[in-house]
Amino acid sequence: MDLGFCVALILTGISLAFSSERLIDIDECGVSKGCYRVPNKCSDPLDCVYFLTWQNTSTSNEVHFEYAALFGNHSKPPWAAFGVADAPRMPGASVVDCIVWQTGNVSVQMSYNMQSPHHDNHPLNNTYLGLVRSSFEGAVIDSRIFCNFTRLRVINSSDPESDRVKNLTLPYYILFATGPTAAAGEKDIHDFSDIDPYASSVKIDFSKYSDLGGDKSLKNPYIRAHATLMIFAWIVLASLGMFTSRYMKNQWNENGTVCGKPVWFQVHRLSMVFVLALTLAATLVVFAYNDWKFITPDVQSGVTSIHPTLGVTVGVLLLVNLVVGNLRPDIYSPYRIYFWVFHAFFGLASHILAAVTMFLGVLQHKAQMPDWTRWIVVAFAFWRILADVVMTSTRIRYSERPPDYFAIANNEVDDAVTKVAAWRCAVMIVYSIGVVVLALVLIVAANVDM
Repeated sequence: MDLGFCVALILTGISLAFSSERLIDIDECGVSKGCYRVPNKCSDPLDCVYFLTWQNTSTSNEVHFEYAALFGNHSKPPWAAFGVADAPRMPGASVVDCIVWQTGNVSVQMSYNMQSPHHDNHPLNNTYLGLVRSSFEGAVIDSRIFCNFTRLRVINSSDPESDRVKNLTLPYYILFATGPTAAAGEKDIHDFSDIDPYASSVKIDFSKYSDLGGDKSLKNPYIRAHATLMIFAWIVLASLGMFTSRYMKNQWNENGTVCGKPVWFQVHRLSMVFVLALTLAATLVVFAYNDWKFITPDVQSGVTSIHPTLGVTVGVLLLVNLVVGNLRPDIYSPYRIYFWVFHAFFGLASHILAAVTMFLGVLQHKAQMPDWTRWIVVAFAFWRILADVVMTSTRIRYSERPPDYFAIANNEVDDAVTKVAAWRCAVMIVYSIGVVVLALVLIVAANVDM
């Protein structure tokens, strides 16, 4: 679309702003207007990801729509689109676009999706074909685009593009999507930072005032798998593996060996190997979802945009630390202390960074997780700190020295360590139950609509 023409549209008032006092009225849903909400349990447009209403006007050939859509994290002005199609897919859809400008105004236009294979979206040459220009209203409120417009029920068949605008006399599947603008008034493709597009599972009859809810979860299966794998890896396995290595050496060194190695060592190593495997699997899942492209951070899109970068950093730290762990010097080596410092520091750094990454992850629009889940991640961090404080204070109180590798090699265990063996086991059990419960809460929140 020509920039000068777009500016002219703004100057002539085609894009209108409306106040938050004129948001969508839902009291008449199912009575004097039809409504469709996503997810199906949301009760207010400000709680919904997508919300659409339709209502007949005093003119028999017109249908008035009110549309609200949550948009993702990106620095460019967003757009929101509502489409109708013969199948619950993008190709061949007739689309109404609500496009936000740098000024904050919202313009409305008609577009269409090409048939396969590319189903690219293109605006009509007559961008107002089938629209009533005087009906346009729009605003951006609380990270949502609110857009009101009126569409003709039947399009004038003499128009050369009439076959690209579907008449509303028949039921159709409805499609919702949001994304960023590429240039002034032009839509860019929606990507990883945007809310997932949505397609209804049933056709909607716009002549009936139904009150319907989206019966299809907006939680993308790739994102759910990524979140589940990472939560289990870093909250459960990494926590137990590091706790065992740090605090259970003396206790579990007395209990024999497994495959020639102390019990604590095998538990620690097996846990961290599984952490690496699950982290790699989760990373591959999310890369596959994004067409094998890496998401670079955008400082103008908020701090959550660095989640992918931090996640890759955590994975690299973990891999390096596992390699170093397998290159550890003999316990009698004078370099053993340097290995211990390096291994412990990088292990702790990766766990802290993983917690920060998870916190930013639950804030991602793509995750579709309730706001309270951020506090579950915070609770996990405090639970880990509390366990460290308790175990370290116990060591200090009973004059327990840090692990003496020469003593351990000769099966010499301090009496002071033996005295608190039961206490340490009890703390580990309580700590383990805590991390498992917190992880289960997050996994459920990542996979179930709430």
